[in-house]
Amino acid sequence: MARSTIVQGPPFDPLAWNVSGDTEMLRVRILHTRSLIRIGGTGTWDYCPAAGGPCYSSAKALHVRRTSSGFNIAGHAIRGGLWIRPQSDVNYLSVNGRSYRGKIRLIGTRKGYADVVNYVDMEDYLLGVLPREVGSAWPIEALKSQAVISRTFALANKTTDSAQIYDVLNDVRSQMYGGRSDEAMAPTRAVLETKGQILISPDGKPIQAFFHSSCGGMTEKPSAVWATTSPDDAFGCTADSFCSDDPFRTWHLTMAVSSLRARLNRAGIRVGMLKDIQITEKSASGRAEKLTLLWRGGSKVVSGNRFRLALGPETLRSTLLTDIHRTAGRFYFEGHGWGHGVGLCQWGARGRATAGQTYDYILKVYYPGATLLKPTEPSVTNPVLPSTSSVNGL
Repeated sequence: MARSTIVQGPPFDPLAWNVSGDTEMLRVRILHTRSLIRIGGTGTWDYCPAAGGPCYSSAKALHVRRTSSGFNIAGHAIRGGLWIRPQSDVNYLSVNGRSYRGKIRLIGTRKGYADVVNYVDMEDYLLGVLPREVGSAWPIEALKSQAVISRTFALANKTTDSAQIYDVLNDVRSQMYGGRSDEAMAPTRAVLETKGQILISPDGKPIQAFFHSSCGGMTEKPSAVWATTSPDDAFGCTADSFCSDDPFRTWHLTMAVSSLRARLNRAGIRVGMLKDIQITEKSASGRAEKLTLLWRGGSKVVSGNRFRLALGPETLRSTLLTDIHRTAGRFYFEGHGWGHGVGLCQWGARGRATAGQTYDYILKVYYPGATLLKPTEPSVTNPVLPSTSSVNGL
């Protein structure tokens, strides 16, 4: 293992790195683990105790191990948390072989786990989001619409609560994020050409800009899926024929009754051996808002979204269901689209951009009650919202 040397200079000042009120900085949890963490970089980088004190430097990758009181790196026992920073702005850090812009913070959590949080500039964050959320070869106007809503979503979910240690996750519970390793030319252009642009509600706050893969022909209002701080009138139930190229526009699923029951029970939906599943209430978009589960001697009503998440959002792709029936010990489902259906339909945006629609027009279609705010216009009201949302792409 590489040796490290003490960095000469003043001790690390943790107060100087407080970004809770900085709207240009985002904290992204990129790892939650009990395993060794491999930290490296493209040049020399520093690691510093989060509580303050002398920093150390290394030009080679090092392993970090979680301990009962903090972390151990290169033989240095660090009590509490740990900061990792590149010594130069032209260099980058890496975590388990994946490259990231900005700085890294390691925080010990319960049961021996560590949270690895990337402190990254908002625009740099988007460079690592777009290639994960949409195809890099997609039309530029579709990429630009994604850049605006991803920026809006991140800002709406940035917290000023000092008890929260991160703002967003790096997966579908927030937005997919792969750091610098995933950056690509066309998505980078889309971020640069929409720099600072967000969608705001009539009260001047960034909306919770929900989005999904494919609406299956009709988008949904958020209140039909979950409780949210953004009003329904920022969104629309919009008929959309532009997502017809989505390979999952129509899908089918068969699942054994025993497997279905086991998944429901694991999710806290206690049921018997199901005999039937009926759609008993539909939303304005035609999605299954309420389902009644029936078994011998009992029944239970459950929301469509809860039912879908219990089965798995990769398994039951949407609640825009066209058929449910039981046969030979299995349930058969048929439906359209992939995701919750709220906000921008990514495949629809792709189709619209291919047809010549501009990104600002596309955004107006999916968020009819929102306004596109550009950096030259009056600044947005700084929101105080929950630290993370568990909905995009699901």
